[in-house]
Amino acid sequence: MLDCEKRYGVLKKSHAGPVTRLRRCAGINLIETMVTLSIAAIVLTIAIPAFSDWVSNASVRSSAETLQAALQSARAEAVLRNATVRFTLNNEDGLPSWSFGCTRVSAQCPSLIRQQEVSSDSPARIGIVVSDPAADLATELAKPLTVGNGLPAGVSFDALGAVSAATVATDIARIDILHISSATARRLVILIGSGGMIRLCDPASSTQTKCI
Repeated sequence: MLDCEKRYGVLKKSHAGPVTRLRRCAGINLIETMVTLSIAAIVLTIAIPAFSDWVSNASVRSSAETLQAALQSARAEAVLRNATVRFTLNNEDGLPSWSFGCTRVSAQCPSLIRQQEVSSDSPARIGIVVSDPAADLATELAKPLTVGNGLPAGVSFDALGAVSAATVATDIARIDILHISSATARRLVILIGSGGMIRLCDPASSTQTKCI
């Protein structure tokens, strides 16, 4: 403001004339506007892809955590009801829709305990395998599964919370969760051990602990 006052000779004690000149000082010129717009364009060019990746990653993580929680709930129901409970992924196109219920139906153990249908608008997709992961976990997780691989499929938990011995060879051991339209979105993996442990893994993690 001081430079502007010197340029136009503004005196703060004056009346109408100085007020008009102060208004002239309050504006910005064309060069300043162009510089501002150029900086804003650069910032947006950098920020928009990063924000898009963040949204895609958040969608994949939300679906993965929902699946993990549903699997843990099915396992808990098996222990609580002292019965075998089967968790099923029933969409062959790879949508993460699921349901679980008792394999031996009774008044205390219904065939459907809980379910969730996922809309086709969801960007999250899954694929599964039924074999246990190789000893080298990092090498195994580095190999992505294709959308819909192995579906529909399921896994049964017995009354102790372990994967049922009767179906362990054909039950889900791994679920890959990925984004259907983003090649840069982070893929997550759920591993189901024969003892019933359910772990969520990030193959892209740089830390030693890829699974929690």
